[in-house]
Amino acid sequence: MSYNLRFRIEAERDLEEIHDYYNKINPTITDNFFAEFFETMDFIEDEPKLYQVRYRGIRIAPLHRFPFGIHYRETENDITIYRVLHTKRYFK
Repeated sequence: MSYNLRFRIEAERDLEEIHDYYNKINPTITDNFFAEFFETMDFIEDEPKLYQVRYRGIRIAPLHRFPFGIHYRETENDITIYRVLHTKRYFK
């Protein structure tokens, strides 16, 4: 099934912050992060119900080499990305 991908503004900001942070260290790390991010996004599109619901209908797909999780919700036609959060940080 084909889903419409939607990114909330918070998720876009998260990705910008991740980009800036890793780019200061080494642009290759940035490239590796986004390669894994898009691989995980492809996996979410193929199997959106694979990850369990964690809170308020939100599922979290972890990245394997980077300590981040993609927080998303799927409906019949859409997958909405709410946040891309570091797994060791506390967010309210």
